[in-house]
Amino acid sequence: METLQATQIAIKNILFATDFEAPASRALPFAVAMATRYGARLYVSHVIPQEAYACASPQAVDRVLKEAGEFAAYTLSQIVGPLKQRGLRCDAALGEGNITEVLKDFGRKYSADVVVVGRSCARWSKAVLGSVAEEIIRELPCPVLTVGPLVTTLASSGVQCIICATDFSPAATHAMEFAISLAEEYRAHLTLLHVLEGRLPTTPQFAVESAERRLRQALPIEVDLRFKPEIVVETGSVADCIVSLTGELSADIIVMGACGAGSLAQWASHFGSMAHKVISLASCPVLTVGDVQRSECR
Repeated sequence: METLQATQIAIKNILFATDFEAPASRALPFAVAMATRYGARLYVSHVIPQEAYACASPQAVDRVLKEAGEFAAYTLSQIVGPLKQRGLRCDAALGEGNITEVLKDFGRKYSADVVVVGRSCARWSKAVLGSVAEEIIRELPCPVLTVGPLVTTLASSGVQCIICATDFSPAATHAMEFAISLAEEYRAHLTLLHVLEGRLPTTPQFAVESAERRLRQALPIEVDLRFKPEIVVETGSVADCIVSLTGELSADIIVMGACGAGSLAQWASHFGSMAHKVISLASCPVLTVGDVQRSECR
């Protein structure tokens, strides 16, 4: 991994996706807090899924969609209205069809820099952490912040401690750039974590020292961080190490690459179980960054 450039990533537009369930509502404060911090515009979106009208007769599809649309529009207004009264720049976005495709369209239409979602039950449990989750996190044109079911951090507390897990893949490189930018914006502690998993090609000590050296060399020389970044290299299960360190440091956010190979358990083929475990067990939100997202987001 080469030395990264000191880049301040702009967050001008945030897309919050909700199914109106309680877990999604728990994610809203994090979207609001980030929008407030960056002075960004917040788009509160809802997608009427295909399942809502898949079983309806051809004659009833229009009626079902009309009723679902009216309910969704009213519910969105109940969310957006109070936020506007608080002075937040906020708009509603309503669509129907394939959740991933509609959110991708929203992401492009509103030039979203970050998408915020919460783990929920029913259909969104599959959308956020199931087979569709891989599509959402890897295909949306911007990073995705997911608020899992065990999150105990409060959005109102801000971001004081960031963990960036890296496997030195292109996605992890972009994730590290994002994490450094967040640390600079929030004046937060930053810990760079690399996990050595499986059979090591060299002695453990040499592997650890080599990884530590790569992490230090990757840090930008000219970056305005309040605290010197911590370097942590561990051996064992990647997800378990990430979750464990998160608890030890009382981290406020985990930043990690959304695809790529290496010690992040080969995300391309095993992403679902890895993301599911980290998001499901982490005590703070998880921000995933893809290997092509940085260029598409800017």
